[in-house]
Amino acid sequence: MKTKKYSNIFTEAEKHPKAKIYLEDAKARIRLAEAIHKERTYQSLSMADLAEKAETTPAVISRIEHAQVSAGIDIITRIFLALGKTELKLKFA
Repeated sequence: MKTKKYSNIFTEAEKHPKAKIYLEDAKARIRLAEAIHKERTYQSLSMADLAEKAETTPAVISRIEHAQVSAGIDIITRIFLALGKTELKLKFA
């Protein structure tokens, strides 16, 4: 019986036409997560504090900060306004 090499699976997956799109989406979620986490901790806010200010739940803040979801512009706007930010700049490359 031939043993499957998982490194080969990843090499094959990278060839898939949607792999680059998925990777770029993941990078965008991570950059957004980092920006929110950095600003929240800089302001010494807990997730619950930020959630209350942004009119959402701590679970939503957690999922966004852990890059587990693609947040809509509405929640992103509420979060950044709750952090006192009126401008958002993210590098995507």
